[in-house]
Amino acid sequence: MTQALDAVIAGLSPQRLGPYLQHSNGDPLQALAQYHWNLQLSEALYPLLHLNEVVFRNALHNALTAEFETENWFQGLWLHSREQQAINKVLTELHKRKQAPTADRVIAELTFGFWCSLCDSRYEHKQILWPKLLKHAPLKYLPKRQRQRKEISRAVNRLRQLRNRVFHHEPIWHWRDLAQRHSDAGELLAWLNPEIARMLQHSDRFTPIYRQGMTPLIQELYR
Repeated sequence: MTQALDAVIAGLSPQRLGPYLQHSNGDPLQALAQYHWNLQLSEALYPLLHLNEVVFRNALHNALTAEFETENWFQGLWLHSREQQAINKVLTELHKRKQAPTADRVIAELTFGFWCSLCDSRYEHKQILWPKLLKHAPLKYLPKRQRQRKEISRAVNRLRQLRNRVFHHEPIWHWRDLAQRHSDAGELLAWLNPEIARMLQHSDRFTPIYRQGMTPLIQELYR
């Protein structure tokens, strides 16, 4: 057991297991149980995070296309410097790959952080984007209490925080509000596309994995 355990810890690295060891008072088996549970939770969250990112990106792109009457809205002069730099970086990468800078390619290359940044208060100043975008589908279908830039920004940035933790392989199992964040992400997806949210309900495994907790995993590791 000790030799196998040492091999697992060496493979993952003590540094990566550090946060788990802190939560387990240095017990390596407990730390590995936490690590394993974190893997399962992250895996279970992936579909919801993936769909939210794609659907939100497309929803905002469609609203921007309608507002500026062109799918190449990113060529406008209204972007702040940080977002303009992100656009320029994508255009440069497409040029290096000898790919035409079509709207579809540019939109797909932009990070989730870029889309979240378009919900900043900077884009409400002088009504650059907000509240104008709220009149366009699918944003116009948001519930009344969520049809504000600040509410959309709060929701997508909470989602982005969770997404970044999961996609960068960081611990989330110990978050006390993890179940609420899962629920909030489901609500956001339902705001944007209720049919996709309904489809996901049939394959979302997060809740049973979360309720299961670590105990079965610890017992399995002790066998």
